[in-house]
Amino acid sequence: MSFAIVAAVAAPLVIGGIQMAVNNKKANDMNNDIQAAQGNINNILNNREDVYDASGQIRAMKKDVDKMKGLVNNPYANLGVATKAAEMQAEQADISLANALETMRSSGFGGGGATALAQAAARSKQGVSANIEKQEADNNKLRAQGEVQANQQLIALENQKLSIEGQAIAASERAAQGEDARVQAQLDRAYGESDFLRSRQMGLQDAGDAAMMAGISGATSVGTAAIGNP
Repeated sequence: MSFAIVAAVAAPLVIGGIQMAVNNKKANDMNNDIQAAQGNINNILNNREDVYDASGQIRAMKKDVDKMKGLVNNPYANLGVATKAAEMQAEQADISLANALETMRSSGFGGGGATALAQAAARSKQGVSANIEKQEADNNKLRAQGEVQANQQLIALENQKLSIEGQAIAASERAAQGEDARVQAQLDRAYGESDFLRSRQMGLQDAGDAAMMAGISGATSVGTAAIGNP
């Protein structure tokens, strides 16, 4: 094979190799720019302020409401009736009646007076019973009112818990959306620059590889033609 043929075969390889080397050098020279772009991204991410999420502290208030619910009660639930005083009053009436009858017998009064005294004592005992019944009725009324008030307090506290949960959800949403627009814009620009540089570097590498492949293809074609035409 003559020198001319060797030179013709080698020429595409040399040209492709030179172009590949030039492009690879340009691509490698971009490494510093790419690292600087990534450093800028890291700097923005590391120095941005944390978004305050108050939802946890707000939800903690629900525990205080639960404690308050535990303190709600019916203040009239255990009202009693003053039966002891009524019993004493009835006993006193019996004693008075007995004493009066004894006095009447010793004084010689007739049975009509004794009957009147007995009727008076019976009326006195009826009054005692009526007083007890009135106390029981008043207590039942107060217990019912106390139950209504206790239920109203529980409902109000439960509504307060629902309101607290709503505030917590709103706080979480604000935190999720709270990324500062200016910082986000900086990140968008930094990522855009980094992506551009990486894309440019890959383009140079691909172009170098393509030049080398073209050189190999050209050398192969020249060699094949030279062999076919000795």
